[in-house]
Amino acid sequence: MIDEQDLKQVPYGVSDFKEFRDGNYYYVDKTRFIRDIEKKSRYIFLFRPRRFGKSLFLGILEAYYDIALKDRFDFLFSGTDIHNKPTAEKNSYLVLKLNFSMIAPDISRIEETFLDYIKESAYGFVQKYEKLLQIDVEKADAAFSDKKNASEVMITLLRYCKTKNLKLYVIIDEYDNFANTILSEAGEKEFEKITHGGGFLRAFFNVLKGGTSRINASISRLFMTGVSPITLDDVTSGFNIATNISLDWDINEILGFTQVEVETMIEYYRQTGKIRHSTPELLELMSQWYNHYRFSLHSTREVFNSVHVLYFLREYMKNSDIPTNLIDRNVRIDYGKLRHLIIIDKQGASAIQTNGNFSRLRHIIETGSVHSTIETGFPIDKLTHPNNFISLLYYFGLLTIDGIDEENKAILKIPNESIKRLYYDYIKETYEETGILTVNLSKYEDLMKEMAFKGKWKPLIEYLIQQMEISMGIRDLITGEKAIQAFLNVYLGLSDLYLVSSEKELNKGYADLVLEPFLAQYPQLKFSYVIEIKYIKPPAKKKELTPEKIKEVKEKAEAQLNRYCLDDKFKKVSGQTTLKKLVLIFCGTRLVSHSEV
Repeated sequence: MIDEQDLKQVPYGVSDFKEFRDGNYYYVDKTRFIRDIEKKSRYIFLFRPRRFGKSLFLGILEAYYDIALKDRFDFLFSGTDIHNKPTAEKNSYLVLKLNFSMIAPDISRIEETFLDYIKESAYGFVQKYEKLLQIDVEKADAAFSDKKNASEVMITLLRYCKTKNLKLYVIIDEYDNFANTILSEAGEKEFEKITHGGGFLRAFFNVLKGGTSRINASISRLFMTGVSPITLDDVTSGFNIATNISLDWDINEILGFTQVEVETMIEYYRQTGKIRHSTPELLELMSQWYNHYRFSLHSTREVFNSVHVLYFLREYMKNSDIPTNLIDRNVRIDYGKLRHLIIIDKQGASAIQTNGNFSRLRHIIETGSVHSTIETGFPIDKLTHPNNFISLLYYFGLLTIDGIDEENKAILKIPNESIKRLYYDYIKETYEETGILTVNLSKYEDLMKEMAFKGKWKPLIEYLIQQMEISMGIRDLITGEKAIQAFLNVYLGLSDLYLVSSEKELNKGYADLVLEPFLAQYPQLKFSYVIEIKYIKPPAKKKELTPEKIKEVKEKAEAQLNRYCLDDKFKKVSGQTTLKKLVLIFCGTRLVSHSEV
């Protein structure tokens, strides 16, 4: 057993690599990718979802290339892959690291805030490299202070480096952070003001481009990360000297953890005595909630969201038990980030409306996947185009690559349970905001507990269907079995008690809805459910739906359920719970029969 004082800390929330090593944190080595990056291009863009470890990797690059950290190389990189065989460029650059998430997106003073941040960063840069630049720090500060915009500050800084023939490495973290926040909160017009024409952000990137493209260029290398290419396409028009490596197969695992890396980490912390579940148990649970991301069409290897994994381990070891909340609240993508893509606010209209992209969001819930190209860039005016919207879901981490179809399009799927829960929230919040449907969550939770612990399922199903039937908006959206299935999937999935799956493969068939009891967190659960939904097209006005027709459909559904429930794997995950097999038969949006097999 490891002594508490010698134990490496769980590095949740730590993005400074120097702090990482000074503070004795557990490190999953990604330094081998440094060699690959050097070979690809001198100027690079890398996109990954929020909170996927981008900032830490940039901290690694900073520590590796910074000439000011040359004397600390052995300490910082001892035991890593790159330490054994470093490249010729290690510790040979002046490094300017910028983090645009530090800029408050207050639209009323955003340009001023950006200018202040660039001035502060430039001053810190000159302080750090004063001797190499051979410049008086106070004079440089005065020169920066006189500048009226961030572009002029950057031009001055690049001139200092070029005068002394010093190589500069520019690292920009979350390049799109404040711009995308402005887009989602203030709208396209405000976004275009800063990214188009004479906008200050566009002007700043033009200076960066100039710093890379002239003879004896000031910027020798550039590495920039963000979530999506939206801002990039608008502010870097003509910035064709940079390479987007985001879909390259050989850096698929540059961020995130592989299964082996997660397993090794669990085993390390097991030595503390604080982990009481078996490694396979924890690995299976964490895989279900945090795994299955792929970032290349030509890679078959999956990675876990690293921040989610670290969050889980930190929370687990507080009480030696599975965390109450398996989704870290800090990684939830704000509804507002998607709202402007799926909702239309029409001035003077009596109510806000959804657009075509909301239907695409629902389709993903209905089917679990979608086929689309992954666009590597698109300007703001093309943002809601179907392919661009699907691509954006991919960049946000709400979809991931699951293969390639016969048309060479990406097969994109929902990666894991955490992301599935986000979809449920988005659909629910959109229904509520547009007035399509509002469910009393307090009543819902009470009815769900009755279903989970007492087996009383009819009150909840009847309540949800009643809400669907009285809502004109929902009735307009319900067009068949899949739509009803998607509706129930969303609202049954709002509870933490069950892991809800749609079209789950059971015993060589596909069950419409499966409510798998989340026994790892709620071991007292008493009931599990498999639900088969049947849809009968409403008959012509003169005809009536006959009992014989309902009986025929019901018998078919019962036979399917009996076959599904022989599935050995499902029996295992259901534990000692009592399995209930339900048949729901709809005629249009009307529930005409609901029974238990």
